Amino acid sequence: MAGKTDTVDAYIAARSAEVAALMTKLRAFVHTSMPGAVEEMQYGVPAFLNAQGVPVVYLFGSKKHVNFGFLRSADLADPDRVLKGSGKPSKHIKLLPGAPIDEALLAGFMAQCADIRP
Repeated sequence: MAGKTDTVDAYIAARSAEVAALMTKLRAFVHTSMPGAVEEMQYGVPAFLNAQGVPVVYLFGSKKHVNFGFLRSADLADPDRVLKGSGKPSKHIKLLPGAPIDEALLAGFMAQCADIRP
C-alpha cells in the first residue's frame, strides 16, 4: 500500500487496478448522487463535503476492497443496520471489486448526507 498522498487522484492511482477502478466508479457516484459535492483529502483519504460544506462521505481503499464511509453516520437513518464499524460517528459499507453495488441503498444514504447541516 502506498504512503501519504496529497490528492484524490494520487490516492486512487496508488491502489491496485481493481480497487482503483471501483474507487473511480464510487467517486463518480458521489458526485452524481450529491450535487454540489466537493472532494478533498482528509486524514489521508478522499473525503466528500456536501453543498453546505459538511464532510459526510469518505472512501478508503484497502488491498482488496473499498470502504464507502459515512462521517456522520450517527445522523443517518439505518433501520436495516447495514452500516458497519466500531466508531459511533463514522461507519461504512464494505464493497468488493467485481461484486454488485446496491446503488439504490447508497443513494438513500447520499440523499440523507446532502441534507446534513453544520
